[in-house]
Amino acid sequence: MTLRHLLFSVLLTARAGGDVLGQVPAVVLADDHDLATSVQRLDRLREQGMHVAVVAGPGAFIGTFPDMQAVEPFERSTGLLVWTGYVPDNYLDQLTKEQHIAVLWLNELLNGDLEGPSASATMDWSAHPEPDREPADGGVSGTYPARGGGSGPVLNWTCGTGQNSERMAGTVAACVFFTESDGTIDPDQYTWTQSAIDDVQLQLIDAWSIWSYTASLYGANVTAVMDWYTPSGGVPVQGYEPIQHPSYDDHLWIEACMAHLGYATSSASSRLNAFHVDRRAALGTDHAYSCFIAYNPPAQGAPNQMTDGKIGYAYLGGPYTQILYKANGWSTGQINRVYGHETGHIFHAFDEYSSSSTSNCGRSFNGAPNQNYHGSTCNGAAACVMVDNSYTGSGATRHWNLCMHTPGHLGWGAGLSEPQLTAPVNDSIISSVPFVLRWSPAILPPGVTGYAQVFDRNTDQRVYCGYVGTSDTLELSLVNGDYAWVLGRGNGSVSSGYAGILSAVGRFSVNAALNADFTFSPDPICAGSSVQFTDASTGLPTSWDWEFQGGGPATYSGQAPPPVVYGAPGNFDVRLVVGDGVTTDTLSLVAAIGVEGGLAIPYEEGFEVGFFPPVDWTNTTYGGGQGGSLAWSADAFASCNLPTVAYVNAHAFSGTFAMPELVSPRIDLTGAHWPYLRFRHAYAQESATVTETLDIIARSCDYQVFENVFQASGADLATNGGGYVSGTAWSPASCADWTTTWVRLDSLIGHVALLDLRLQTTGGQNLYVDDIAVFDGVLVSPRMLLQGAYDGNSGLMRDDLRAQGLIPLNEPYTAAGYVFTCEGGGETTTPDVLTVTGPDAIVDWVVVELRDAVDPTLVVCDRAALLQRDGDVVDVDGTSPVRFAAPEGNYRIVLRHRNHLGVMTAMPVSLGYLTTVVDLSLPATATYGTNARTINGAKALLWAGNTNGNSSLKYTGAANDRDPILVVVGGLIPTNSVNGYLPEDVTMNGVVKYTGAGNDRDPILVNIGGSVPTSFLNEQIP
Repeated sequence: MTLRHLLFSVLLTARAGGDVLGQVPAVVLADDHDLATSVQRLDRLREQGMHVAVVAGPGAFIGTFPDMQAVEPFERSTGLLVWTGYVPDNYLDQLTKEQHIAVLWLNELLNGDLEGPSASATMDWSAHPEPDREPADGGVSGTYPARGGGSGPVLNWTCGTGQNSERMAGTVAACVFFTESDGTIDPDQYTWTQSAIDDVQLQLIDAWSIWSYTASLYGANVTAVMDWYTPSGGVPVQGYEPIQHPSYDDHLWIEACMAHLGYATSSASSRLNAFHVDRRAALGTDHAYSCFIAYNPPAQGAPNQMTDGKIGYAYLGGPYTQILYKANGWSTGQINRVYGHETGHIFHAFDEYSSSSTSNCGRSFNGAPNQNYHGSTCNGAAACVMVDNSYTGSGATRHWNLCMHTPGHLGWGAGLSEPQLTAPVNDSIISSVPFVLRWSPAILPPGVTGYAQVFDRNTDQRVYCGYVGTSDTLELSLVNGDYAWVLGRGNGSVSSGYAGILSAVGRFSVNAALNADFTFSPDPICAGSSVQFTDASTGLPTSWDWEFQGGGPATYSGQAPPPVVYGAPGNFDVRLVVGDGVTTDTLSLVAAIGVEGGLAIPYEEGFEVGFFPPVDWTNTTYGGGQGGSLAWSADAFASCNLPTVAYVNAHAFSGTFAMPELVSPRIDLTGAHWPYLRFRHAYAQESATVTETLDIIARSCDYQVFENVFQASGADLATNGGGYVSGTAWSPASCADWTTTWVRLDSLIGHVALLDLRLQTTGGQNLYVDDIAVFDGVLVSPRMLLQGAYDGNSGLMRDDLRAQGLIPLNEPYTAAGYVFTCEGGGETTTPDVLTVTGPDAIVDWVVVELRDAVDPTLVVCDRAALLQRDGDVVDVDGTSPVRFAAPEGNYRIVLRHRNHLGVMTAMPVSLGYLTTVVDLSLPATATYGTNARTINGAKALLWAGNTNGNSSLKYTGAANDRDPILVVVGGLIPTNSVNGYLPEDVTMNGVVKYTGAGNDRDPILVNIGGSVPTSFLNEQIP
């Protein structure tokens, strides 16, 4: 037996008590199993004479009839059960949960239990914020605007999926989350009871019943579809107890609730917008919003406001409201009033009470001003729902008291008129493309703009959405098919906007000949950038074959090619062949893609051209406040052999803030391998608090790569030794006041790059920059053998230090006093590198220097590197050649070790971006000076024993290398030994010994000649 038949026998006894003098409250019950089916019934119920205010759940409809005479015809035509009178308790248990709530609402309404006390407290502004949140408008999803539950519409008047302030009309999915903590983060102090949930559900249904009747008084029809999320379903149960948080923490429980529903990315608002889009699609409603209600029962001594004093709030236009079970100043029997007030905000009703911001007075929406606002400058009218949450009337005729202009804010009798489509409509057939969509021109209020949307009628998917502004035409090209289109207009501003409105649906079909076409952007581009190609072919193509001259990929089959990268300057052709299985069509564009290059590297700028900025440099002035703006300029400067430099006269600036920019020309790094930026700067601080910041940003010309490669401020930027200079403009007095910096530009490889120099200042001291250079670095693969670790039998060095875990991850030379130049110093390796065994196992850290080819005393660049057992010197990754921030050219190569004498090539070696092997383990490789290495069979080794790290090997006398060994083992007891990573460990076995087998003293004596202990060896490096 169906529910309808089961209860039909008691229908007559349940009709007593209907309001026959006005609206007759009623509950209609059906066997619907889901909300979407119930939404699909709404048109039928309305046609048969019922005003449906609320869908309380599947098969539970709350509303009114104009009189009792309308009820019986409704029953006969629909076959549904109608309750208009009190329902006995013994029948309630036979209903579904949602039907039970709906009938219980009717009983309480008829008993007068929902009248509630009058408003007890005005919603205080400080406890009820109305933030100016602009509606979100992101994404491009959409489906064909067919009406009816379960099939859509997922349709905004814009191209986005975000919440937009719309009219309070049509169907509204009112999603309600009964939030509570599961104890994982906040203690689960307040657990919803079923009686409290029932009470809240009754009151929220009641609030919407009042809104629906209020709307009918203004000629509008609105039905709420209650979408409940109770703790028993698990969704609103998460780690947070909202009442224990300030209002601005609401994203925590909102994001958690949305994550339980599968929306786990992006912000709380974005998750809600996506959720609402899906609920609108699933239920077939026009709108959707959410309410999060926190449980704070007074009986348990719960606070009656959030920790920042808030008791309820919503954002103008949505997407959500947060309320409390017990709000300060309001009883638990007045939740309907609080919820009703906040729901007004969702549909853009402004707060009207006198303590709200006076800026409200100047607001408007839908062309309706806000002059009814109660602030002193507006002198608004009497109390209303947006002031004190009040309503008037009784039973089914209760209606919210509305301030004078609130109906207009809600879209009742105000706002934009529906756009009128003119062509194509009425199933027009279009035989050629492109074609034009047309609509009637209109005189629009300021700020109102439009969006056109086109849908494929066969798939219900949106195929086009675009901004049309205030125009009345749009040219389009579409493939053959059946389409529908709509035009939306509106203005999403929270202070002077208009609710969006959609036109009726226009229908048309395209049946055009096959035609290859495409668009692309951007154009022109810089080398290393990409172009996106978009198919615009018409007819009905089924195949697409692309050819991209000079691009990567060079060819592609398919409608949507990936971004095509052009690595070299030039002008390149593009070709597209489309087919439909019968014929083909081709579009070839000659020299369609313009690819621009940049200046070749090495590139240098010394600012000596006699004018500023130099050719193709850009100097941008920027400053604020009294004192004007600030820019880079040239300074004729004589110190350190620098005739002219670029500088910022920050000392003379008296504004509040400035950030002048100096941007380089385009520099071509498309063929770079190891690119570097080198520059010099000079700066002194004015004080500890008044400082400047220099940023150098390297970017590709299309901004696909944007990297801050250098940033320093204050003491880190200063080059004068750290002293403050105030009262007078500082300038560098000598070369000692300048610092050179090297920066890798690896992220720009394959791109055309620009350098952006930005100085942030509030008016401290001047900054100077000169000798900017961009160049490709060089690679070198040296080979060397250390006498102390060499094993003549295997031809390899021992890796005892590594095996004992003694080799540090950080290079040891800086701590020992070695001063690096260039980018050297501070190198680190990883534990994985030091776990490698065999010929490529690491022996120790070494230093590699590049010296000037003409003046070998000048170190151009140096690096700490790693030495393998087989003699290979590698970079800190343990395998790569050693990279240097030095331009291509000829250099002397120097190899050093912390307790061996260094060695240098006799002649300069040509280095470039390809690695060059320099094998100083071969006796045939000429070295500078005489007797620079010791020979062991077919190998040349660096002399061991330089324990004090100077440039000579001595056994006796001042600064000899023997005494440090005695000191480190204890001095008084020469037979002692010490383990560790120590320079006195001449044999590199991890143990320092002064006497006995394998001691570290004897190799020194042997190396200087043995028989004459006063002899010595000098390092052969100038």
